[in-house]
Amino acid sequence: MQYTRIVLNEPHASIEGLYDEHLSFWNIDEKFVNDIVLKWTDWHTDYLFHGYRKENIRTVRFPYSRFIVDAERLWNDPLEAEGQGILYKQFDGYSRMIPQEYEEHLLNLWHNHQERLRSNLCPDALLLDCHSFPSEMSDVEICIGYNEDWSKPNKETIELVVNLFEDCGYKVGINEPYSNSETPDCPFTYQSMMLEVNKKVYMEDGSLQLKKSTNKRSIRDLMQILQSELIA
Repeated sequence: MQYTRIVLNEPHASIEGLYDEHLSFWNIDEKFVNDIVLKWTDWHTDYLFHGYRKENIRTVRFPYSRFIVDAERLWNDPLEAEGQGILYKQFDGYSRMIPQEYEEHLLNLWHNHQERLRSNLCPDALLLDCHSFPSEMSDVEICIGYNEDWSKPNKETIELVVNLFEDCGYKVGINEPYSNSETPDCPFTYQSMMLEVNKKVYMEDGSLQLKKSTNKRSIRDLMQILQSELIA
């Protein structure tokens, strides 16, 4: 189960750029902010996952909102047909018209994020894809996702993560309600696992406030266990 490095990927944790006229191109009103941005931003994932500053633990955080560029989407993503590819054009009744001359710049932000991930990954690394999700999506509290391909974590890692959260009393879903994990193209192999935390686990209902009794211990314990498995 030993890894040479852990890379924390945070693609949906920012709200920057939404009021930038050269990046946004949304009609930003109170309803859009309340119903879309507040719901679908991965709030406080920096609080949940950060604090592990070592040479062999890296964090790659996309600096803009997912509604500027979704750094997690695939090139030629199937969701492009629904207007929700790398550059969202439709979302829950809202439309976005991006002038053609700006599209290349926005797509370069996606390329830059992929390149940052590649530059931090290395052979036999573990990419931990860090997310949260709205509580109304599922009663699952911790979602663990991975791909059924070369990047799938080994059995020991999957069992370790599942057992750790279940032992803490969480309901764990495997590739449910979300599936798969980020795998930027690299000339070497590594493993990738998505960790999605239900917002009700750590946020006050109907607000952006952290719960006073937030149990960060399980994630801290996970990171400490994974850290202990890093190859010196």
